[in-house]
Amino acid sequence: MAPGASLFHPNTELMVGMDCLEKGHDAAASLPRDKSCQEVARVKEIKGDLVTFFKPLKQNHPAGDLVSPEFVPVSVVGRCGYGDRVLPGDHAFSPTTWPHGGFGVTIVEPFGSTYHDRRTASWCMWSIADIHSNEPIGAGVSGSFRELMVSIHDTVPHTVNVIEAGNPPGQPIEVALEAGKTVSFQMPDKILNAPNKYINGGTHTTGSGFNFRAAPFAQRLSNNPDTSKLFSSAVHGDPGTPLLRAYTGDTMVFRLLHQLMNESHVWTIAGHTFLTERYAADANRKNSIHVGIAERYDLVSKAGGFQGMPGDYIHFNGRTSHFAEGGWGIIRVLDKETADLKPLPKGTNPLGIPATPNSVCPSDAPVKSFNVVALDRPMKLNPKSPDAIEVDFERKIEMTMPEGKIFALEEEAATVAGNVMPNPLTLRANLGDCIKVNLKNKMKASRASFFAPGLAFDPKDSQGLNVGNNAGDQTVAPGESRTYTYYAHPLNKETTSLVWDGGNIVLNPRNGLYGAIVIGPKGSQYRDPVTGADVSQKNVWRADVIVDASLPENVGKRNYRDVALFFQDEDNIIGTAFMPYVQNVAGLTSVNYRAEPYKFREEQGCSLGKMFQPCAVDKPEDPVTPLIEAHAGDAIRIHVIGANSEQNCMFSVEGHEWPIEPYMTGADMISVVEYAGSEILDVFIRGGAGGPYRQVGDFVWSNARLPYTQSGQWGYLRVLPTGDSRIQPLSGSGSGTRQAELPEPQAIPTAMK
Repeated sequence: MAPGASLFHPNTELMVGMDCLEKGHDAAASLPRDKSCQEVARVKEIKGDLVTFFKPLKQNHPAGDLVSPEFVPVSVVGRCGYGDRVLPGDHAFSPTTWPHGGFGVTIVEPFGSTYHDRRTASWCMWSIADIHSNEPIGAGVSGSFRELMVSIHDTVPHTVNVIEAGNPPGQPIEVALEAGKTVSFQMPDKILNAPNKYINGGTHTTGSGFNFRAAPFAQRLSNNPDTSKLFSSAVHGDPGTPLLRAYTGDTMVFRLLHQLMNESHVWTIAGHTFLTERYAADANRKNSIHVGIAERYDLVSKAGGFQGMPGDYIHFNGRTSHFAEGGWGIIRVLDKETADLKPLPKGTNPLGIPATPNSVCPSDAPVKSFNVVALDRPMKLNPKSPDAIEVDFERKIEMTMPEGKIFALEEEAATVAGNVMPNPLTLRANLGDCIKVNLKNKMKASRASFFAPGLAFDPKDSQGLNVGNNAGDQTVAPGESRTYTYYAHPLNKETTSLVWDGGNIVLNPRNGLYGAIVIGPKGSQYRDPVTGADVSQKNVWRADVIVDASLPENVGKRNYRDVALFFQDEDNIIGTAFMPYVQNVAGLTSVNYRAEPYKFREEQGCSLGKMFQPCAVDKPEDPVTPLIEAHAGDAIRIHVIGANSEQNCMFSVEGHEWPIEPYMTGADMISVVEYAGSEILDVFIRGGAGGPYRQVGDFVWSNARLPYTQSGQWGYLRVLPTGDSRIQPLSGSGSGTRQAELPEPQAIPTAMK
C-alpha cells in the first residue's frame, strides 16, 4: 500500500481501483467494451503502510491504483431506456455545494456502446463523447453518434450581473449585493452590470451557464464593445462552454438536463431541429424546448441540419438574462476530415462526408422574396393608458418603448412609422419554399441583421449572427442592405421560426426588433380574414390559410385561421426569493406590442369581477391586444412565440384544448402549456373555434400566470355564428376546393382533421 495507509481505519470500507478499467472479453457484446475493475473491501488491520482486508481482492490492480474511503455505494439497474440519466448530487448541504458544482450525471447509453474521445478515439467519459453503437437512437436513426451532455443551471453566483432598473426602494445596490452574499451564494467581489439595462428588478441576476462554464456578454463587451461581434471567435476566441464538433451528416444527440436549481429554462439551437418524442416519427419538430428542474430530454439531430450545410451554429438559453450570463455555445460542423476529429464508424455513414450543396435551397424550390427594413419606431403599448403604471414597492409597468425598433416590409415603412400601431413582422411561406429576405437597415445608429434560427440556412452566409469561425460580417450598418436565404425544408414540417436582430442582440429584440416566419402547407394561399384580399406577400399577424388539397401531401387537410401571438416580458424578480417578495410584474410586458393591464382597466371603470368585460357598458370597447376571430367550428392554429422573455410563462385559451403533440393520433389534450423566451408553441385547437360543441361567444386567451395576465397579457378569441359577415368564410375558396387524385400517407395535425 502506498504511503498514507495509516490514515485509514480498521473495519472501514475502501474502494480499490477508483478509475480502474480493463479490456472486456464478452463475446456476446455487440461492440467491444471495457469493464470496471473497481471493488470494495473492508479493512481488517493496518500496520504502517500495509493494509490487510478481511477477504482477498478479486482483481489484479496495477501499482499506483487509486484507493479511497470517499465513495457512495449506488446500485444502478441497467433496464433504463437509452439516454436515461441518473442525477447524482450532494443532498447533505446542497444549497452550498450545488452552486459550486456539487452535482453530476450518469448516462445510460444503448446496449453494447463504447465511449470515445472525439480527437483520439480512445475511451473517455466527458460531457462530449463519440458513442459507437449499432442500436436505434431515434425514429429512423441508428448507429454511432456525437454526444453533448448539455447541463443547464441557474443560481450560480460566479456569473451574476447587477440589475439597474426597477429595484425595490431601500438599500443601495452595493449594500443589497453584500447582504445577498450567503454561505450558499458567495458572489465574486467584482460584478459587472447586466448588458441589457432594461432587465427589471432584483439587484442582480441569478447566474447561469452550460456545464458549469459560461461566456458572459458583459465580459466580452468589456473587451470589445461591438455587439455585432459578440459571438465571433476571431474577436473573442471560442467560448468556454463545451464545443461540439461533427462532420456534416453525423448524428448528434443532445442530452439536455436541468441540474441546478430554482428556475425553468429554454434551450434553442439554430439551423437544426429535433423530434419532441425522439422515437415517434409523427412527433412535432422544434428547434427550442423548455426544461424544468431535474427535467431531461434526449434530442436527436443531423449535423448541418437536413440541409447539410457546414459552419458554426449557435445554441443558447433563450431566457434573456441567462443568455447574457453566458448560457450559449457553438456547434462546429465540418465538411472536410481533420486529424483531431475521428470519423464515426463507417457503418453509421458508409458514404463518408457528403458533398456540400451549392445552395441551401434546391434549384427547383419556389422562391419567395420579401423586402424588409429595420427602423427606429418609438411605441406606446396602449394609446389610452398612462406611460407608466405603479404596481408595488414603487415598481412600474412600462407602457412605452421610447427606443422602440421594428422590422417592417419596405412597402409599409412609411405607414407604420406614422400613427398606425405596428405589429411584429410576420412573414408567411410554404413547405418547400426558398425564402429570400432583402434587409435594409434604416435605423440611425445600430447595426442590424435577420436571425431566423428555426429554418434551414447556410451558417456562413445567412445565420444573421457572426458566430465562431464563420468568415465575413452578417450584419449591416445603417443605410446598408443584405440578403438572407432560408429553406423551409419539408422534413422540418410546418414550423415557425422566431426572428431576432443580431446587430445588437443584447438590446434590440427587447426594444421590439423581432418577428417570425410562419411555414404553412405546400402550395397554400394566404387571405385577409376580413376583406378576403391576398396577403401571401404581406406582413400580417393573422391570415386565413387556403390549403391546396389537390396536392397528395395535403390530403385530409382543411383551410384554417392562423394567428401569431408575440409575448414579451422582462421582470427578473417575480416568483423568486428576492426580498421583499413582490406580487406584480414590472417593466415591459406585451403581446404584439400591446398590453391591457388590470390597473388601467380599473381606472376606466372595470371592477375586478368584470375585468374581461367592457368597462363602459354604453361604449363597449375591445382590449387593444390581438382579437382572434373565427366562425364556430373553424380550424384554428395559434403560434405562441416567446419573442423576448425573462420568465417562464403559461399559455391558455378559455374553454378550449389542444393536443400536446399536434401530429400524433391519441396525444393527450391540454388547455395550458409552458413557454418562455425563444420558444415557439403550435396550438391546434381541438374541434375548432368554440371547441367540440361549437360554442359561440368571447373566450379569453392569456398568459395564465396571474401576475402576467394582470399586467396586460390577455385578449379575446371571438367565436362568431356560422355565416357572420364580419369575417370571410373558410370554405369554398381558391385552390382549397380541389381534391387530390393520388392520396398518400402523411402527418396531419390531429386537431385539424
